Amino acid sequence: MSPSKASTPTGVLFEDDPVEQLEVSLHNNHEQITPPKPTREYKRKILVWRNIILFVHLHLAALYGVYLALTSAKLLTIIWTSVVFHASALGITAGAHRLWAHRTYKAKWPLKVILIIFNTIAFQNHVYEWSRDHRVHHKYTETDADPHNAKRGFFFSHIGWLMCRKHPDVIEKGKGIDMSDLEQDTIVVFQKKYV
Repeated sequence: MSPSKASTPTGVLFEDDPVEQLEVSLHNNHEQITPPKPTREYKRKILVWRNIILFVHLHLAALYGVYLALTSAKLLTIIWTSVVFHASALGITAGAHRLWAHRTYKAKWPLKVILIIFNTIAFQNHVYEWSRDHRVHHKYTETDADPHNAKRGFFFSHIGWLMCRKHPDVIEKGKGIDMSDLEQDTIVVFQKKYV
């Protein structure tokens, strides 16, 4: 179906997803749209201290690694670091993002195993959780249900969202996301269970 200028965005990711309806009333022969009533007020809390400590440690270790690379590391160590970095990036971009979250392409099990190992090296949660959060992000972009809502600031949308507890709307809307394709993928289920 081609887009129409008369249609308004619904915020749904797939055609069969439910659309949250706005109340429409007639007042003095003019159509008036009443937005949904705001839910509870949410105060951002930095409570995931494990992630905060981990981020501080990883960034300090990265700075120390750059110092060592410039002063005393052997060439093979620098090459190995580059290979591992690019492999982990592939695990996120080609794996968790394109293969599992968006289903952009199909892969046979050997490629899936390689990508899931690379994803594990990236240390960005298991594919199931990564894909669920990403699907919620696309379906509810720039709302409280978006895990890394850019309206909450640049820092929050890039790394701060990993330091805070999830907004209740993220958890609620995340339960409604169809993840049946990943629940049937034995490689994803194995990683979720054991990593």
